[in-house]
Amino acid sequence: MHALTKKWLKGLIFALVFLVLLITAIVWGVYWLQTGRFFQSTDDAYIRSDAVAVRSELNARVVGVHVDHNQRVKKGQLLVTLDDRDYIDSLNQANAKLAEANAQVVQAARNVDASRSQIAQYQAQLSSSKATEEQALARFNRTLMLNSRGVVSRQQLDDDSADRQVAHANVQSGSAQVTSARRQLAVQQAALDSAKASVVSAEAEVQTAKTQLGRTHIYAPTDGVVGNRSVEVGTYAQPQMGLLQLVPVDSLYIVANYKETQIEAMRIGQPVAIKVDAYPGIDYRGVVDSIAPATGTEFSLLPQDNATGNFNKIVQRVPVRIRLTGPTDQLGRLQAGLSVVPEIDTREQGRNQLYVLPDPTLSLDGSASQLPELAPEQPSPDAQPGH
Repeated sequence: MHALTKKWLKGLIFALVFLVLLITAIVWGVYWLQTGRFFQSTDDAYIRSDAVAVRSELNARVVGVHVDHNQRVKKGQLLVTLDDRDYIDSLNQANAKLAEANAQVVQAARNVDASRSQIAQYQAQLSSSKATEEQALARFNRTLMLNSRGVVSRQQLDDDSADRQVAHANVQSGSAQVTSARRQLAVQQAALDSAKASVVSAEAEVQTAKTQLGRTHIYAPTDGVVGNRSVEVGTYAQPQMGLLQLVPVDSLYIVANYKETQIEAMRIGQPVAIKVDAYPGIDYRGVVDSIAPATGTEFSLLPQDNATGNFNKIVQRVPVRIRLTGPTDQLGRLQAGLSVVPEIDTREQGRNQLYVLPDPTLSLDGSASQLPELAPEQPSPDAQPGH
């Protein structure tokens, strides 16, 4: 009797356990069919940030480092100062060259003015010579007429003829002087244009020297936190050497590598629940920002080639970018590189697109473009009213 009771109790316990497991499986199955299958999660996800590598554009010795390790900085804040003595000298030389070029312009302008004054003088002399020639010609003609009548002597006619020839020669000489002076003015004008071009070149050298001098002060290109600072006072900075990294922590995002079997219903704008391993007690939120156009292997240095005969099918991963949205008072605690577990709710349609689509109202340079208006559709001439 006792053995039968124990056997009955075991059977009852087994039935109760089976019933509980069955109910649990049914509840889980109903939940999965109604809700669970719409949530896609992965543990292959990390916080990322587009860090900016701060480098020097010059070859110079570092004379000042104005930020400390892991310090938050603002855009435009001074980070590093380089030795600027050589660049100050270059700027002084450029300014001296500019002053010399300006002096050459002044001298060339004076030469042009002098040439123009000389031309005016020669033109006045030419006018006087022409008047003298006209007077000499009139006197010669009158003497010639009187000589034909026997009123004046042959000697007077010869003298007036000589005076006429001298006056004509003076006109020719004056005309040649005016032509020569005009050619000299063209030469002086060309020298003035050359001097002005030298000023433009010198001004460009001054601007270049100022730019180079300005590069001895390195400023933060964006807001962020200083990381991986390797620069110290006395370091010889070179363009190919990184001084520090600037991490814009206010623009952190998540890159989640989902299996290709999980992305069927994913769309931009769908909400995401995020668990951060470093802060398990904080429920972070986000939205799907974009979905990569190819799997991770397609962007690798050596893409996989399955046409070699040794084919092993491996589930591929598709990077999904997730934008963090909250809680806003806790976003500042996140650091790039932390592991997270995002869970995307695919029940919402989002924007019903896989990739970021361009705005059709914007042109390539980002300005609004005018789209042609479509003419209203005209009814067919064969169409009958009421049809």
